[in-house]
Amino acid sequence: MNTGKQQKPVLTGQRFKTRKRDEKEKFEPTVFRDTIVAGLNECGRDLEAVSKFLDVTGSRVDYRRYADTLFDILIAGSMLAPGGSRIDEGDQSKVTSACVFNAEESHAALRLYAQVFNKLIRRYKYLEKAFEEEVKKVPLYWNYIALQ
Repeated sequence: MNTGKQQKPVLTGQRFKTRKRDEKEKFEPTVFRDTIVAGLNECGRDLEAVSKFLDVTGSRVDYRRYADTLFDILIAGSMLAPGGSRIDEGDQSKVTSACVFNAEESHAALRLYAQVFNKLIRRYKYLEKAFEEEVKKVPLYWNYIALQ
């Protein structure tokens, strides 16, 4: 039965692209933590290198999405669980010594860490609110440690 119409080709095996706005990114704070901790550990305690690392890394990773995790790492050395304990699963490769809690106990040392935070927040202005929220948690952590 030839009706005179030619059949149209059928697309088989080809996936249709979804729109960028329809794609959902997975929330993976542990992957983010591993990336940041590895970079900070390479910097050691050189806070100028830490600042440069954070500045460069901000263009590759989503600081906005992982702001809480970022500040947990910069203040406590790793991610914090609710209640203030660290989530490092006993693995020292998931903890950094380039953090405020491991800083020398002097005003000068803390001022250097404050400069790191100031540079980071000036570069990524949206981190300011997340930083304020994170700083509110710090006394809770010290209370947790004191009760242990």
